[in-house]
Amino acid sequence: MKIEILYPEYANLFGDMGNILYLKACLPQAEFIETPMNSAPRFLTEPIDLIYMGPMSEPAQEKAIQRLMPYKEQLAGLIAGGAHFLFTGNAVETLFQEIEDNGRKIPGLGLFSLTAKRNYLHRHNSNFLGGFQGMEVLGCKSQFTMAYGDNSQNYFAKAQRGIGLNRDTPLEGIRQNNFIGTYLIGPLLVMNPPFTRWLLDSMGAKDAPLAYEDAVKRAYAQRLKEFKDPAVRMEKEGDTNQLKIDFSPKSWYNILKSKLRRG
Repeated sequence: MKIEILYPEYANLFGDMGNILYLKACLPQAEFIETPMNSAPRFLTEPIDLIYMGPMSEPAQEKAIQRLMPYKEQLAGLIAGGAHFLFTGNAVETLFQEIEDNGRKIPGLGLFSLTAKRNYLHRHNSNFLGGFQGMEVLGCKSQFTMAYGDNSQNYFAKAQRGIGLNRDTPLEGIRQNNFIGTYLIGPLLVMNPPFTRWLLDSMGAKDAPLAYEDAVKRAYAQRLKEFKDPAVRMEKEGDTNQLKIDFSPKSWYNILKSKLRRG
């Protein structure tokens, strides 16, 4: 079994390389291919059982689009043919129609008719609980973008709590055949043993046991209980990315008075 990790020197934010570490624990005999940005992907020349790319910075994302653009037709053919993909965080945006960034329009590979809109002044941070294939999927989100477009026929998971592509839809991510692209981070595979079991089975690794099965299942059950609790807030309050500093004379007077009281 072969698993290709695209651009791991860039696409490694939020601890999402934990997905690969966990797969290595589940599939110790598999070959894990790390393809750097300046190399041609191995999926061009040989069968790959899973193609993975994780979240990255916005400049790295634009580089990734440039690197992948020459392979647009090959990627479209692999997706249509049922090859397995897992793109997490903003990696999926590389395959969108475009990314809007403060008046700039950055063309993506155009494999999915969606648009991502960046807003650096507001980072969205939240938890997610949703349904996929009759199982419950958990995850986290931390992103400057919201995505727009119709994914009603090819969404990944439907939110029970949290948001989908944006605040106005419960439909999260993309699932096209065996391609899964999701904004959920966590890492997703560590947080969701039922989904990881499904993915391994779908890849043809039905005999591979889940690594640390008891521990990950207990953690999943505990987190599921928390995410279902109405008292648990799913979104961080005040998603502004701006520093809130009060420069008024009254504010500075109160700060100085407080320091003088403490001596």
